[in-house]
Amino acid sequence: MIPIAIFVRVSKQSQDYERQIADLNHYAAKQGYTVVSTIAEKISGAKRNHDRKGITELLTLAASGRIKKVLVSEVSRLGRRTSDVLRVIEELTEQGVSVYAQNYNLETLTPDGKRNPVASLLFTLLAEFARLERETLVERITSGLEQARRRGKTLGRPMGSTKDSEVLLREYPLVVRILRQGLSLRQTAKLADVSVNTVRKVKGALEK
Repeated sequence: MIPIAIFVRVSKQSQDYERQIADLNHYAAKQGYTVVSTIAEKISGAKRNHDRKGITELLTLAASGRIKKVLVSEVSRLGRRTSDVLRVIEELTEQGVSVYAQNYNLETLTPDGKRNPVASLLFTLLAEFARLERETLVERITSGLEQARRRGKTLGRPMGSTKDSEVLLREYPLVVRILRQGLSLRQTAKLADVSVNTVRKVKGALEK
């Protein structure tokens, strides 16, 4: 039986990664894999690898030779910085550990342990697309805010907001900026990498 690790991540303490774990455990059972470790993080994927205990634990586990595969629900669970994601994949590859992304049913190594060129290309593109999406979003938000200012629109905190609302808006500035561009709750949650419930609370604070 092939020893594997399950790696899951969510960005906020309020989010739940149990669905990721359940889905990956189900896949592992179907394949007859032995789950050696389940590593779960609650941290932004934009954090650098050296600031993420989960990534450090995963790489240490791979270096020990105890696992042959890592299961993730999607590539972004490994991170949202292209260079950091590719660095993790490269280190795992050097240890002979394959990364399996469930959403694409694809992994980095072939059954004989060789690099899968299709997976390497796709994983690189997915990581880069995520980075470009974030950069484009920032540019759109900045442009939108500048245009609003030129029109004389007040962009600050609404008058009469409560202290709780102030804290919420200060804690999630990216969510605030995206919402002000007119995007939906789900679109905002995806782009800001937070839960829909968090976006709903921020929207409520903006409307006070």
